Amino acid sequence: MKKVLVSLLVLALATTGVFAAVNLTGEFVGGYNFNMDKDGKWTSHIMGQDGTGTHTTKLNLGFADEDGVWSVTTEGEMKADGRLAGDISIDMMKLFDADSDVSVKFGLAMNDEQTVLRAYSNQSGKNFDRIRTAGTGLWANVNVAYGDLVQVQVAGAPEFTSNTDPDDGDEVKIHGAGGDLVVSAMTAPIDGLKVSAGWVLKGDSQNSTGTDGAFTAAADVNVATLAGLDFDLGVSASYIYGFGAENNVIAATVYGGVDVVSLAAEWSLNTATDKNFLYVGADLNVVENMLLDVFFGATDLESFGDTFYVGGDIGYTVKNVTFQLGLEYAAGDAFSYDLPGLSIVPQISVAF
Repeated sequence: MKKVLVSLLVLALATTGVFAAVNLTGEFVGGYNFNMDKDGKWTSHIMGQDGTGTHTTKLNLGFADEDGVWSVTTEGEMKADGRLAGDISIDMMKLFDADSDVSVKFGLAMNDEQTVLRAYSNQSGKNFDRIRTAGTGLWANVNVAYGDLVQVQVAGAPEFTSNTDPDDGDEVKIHGAGGDLVVSAMTAPIDGLKVSAGWVLKGDSQNSTGTDGAFTAAADVNVATLAGLDFDLGVSASYIYGFGAENNVIAATVYGGVDVVSLAAEWSLNTATDKNFLYVGADLNVVENMLLDVFFGATDLESFGDTFYVGGDIGYTVKNVTFQLGLEYAAGDAFSYDLPGLSIVPQISVAF
């Protein structure tokens, strides 16, 4: 896997003699979680290392020529499974200097689940609208779009075999990604309205472990844009059906606000686990370059006292460096910082 990522980076740098200069972008996010459990015991670990919470230690890099013909990205996350992924994309229309509203991009992605195009407004960051492929491996993808009106994406990884020794008939499976396939489309017919639909052959929803395929549909309605309001207001909904377990994942969110404060509420139901999730949050925009937010909710409304969470973040950005302090108390499954109990999380992020 690492050899493939290195090869992608070498390819990107080698093409600088053919294309325009290379632009580098990136982001580093890191921190520590100092956690006190319900028994008063303190522990500490690297942010995100012990779980798959919203916040995790990561380093992402992007390389692209200034004309937008090609791009190479790598994504590294320090989670329990130590994820590292990379992809390369070629814009065929820009490659041949075609003047058209049609966009055609081909790409390869390594060791990363492929997901559908998504219209849903994911306010909590928990991805209740997402379906993804079952396996990781080397993917091929194509993305075709016509302006901002419609976009279609297909990604797949064939699974094929070869014989290393025809005499003894030994069969070696060359890993693609389990022979999986994902197809999705998204359209924005008018300003303020987006609709998407997607299907995956073997994967399932973000919050289920099925591998028998799933279908999803989602919509986002920006009421403020449609009605010409002086304040932000939008609603969004998503539906997922998993074929194997015959489970449904339903999500709905309302968001909006004014210059000083942005509000959001999100609810989700997973019929496989029979759990109702709730998130309510507010972002306060009171000082320029300052981050200030608060949130609360529960991972299972029917047992609110055992599953509620409450917390907030405060931070300040100067010259693309953000210093941040996160606080959270979780009675059960944590919302942001992996562990139940009280989490105190100093962190730093650098964007370049």
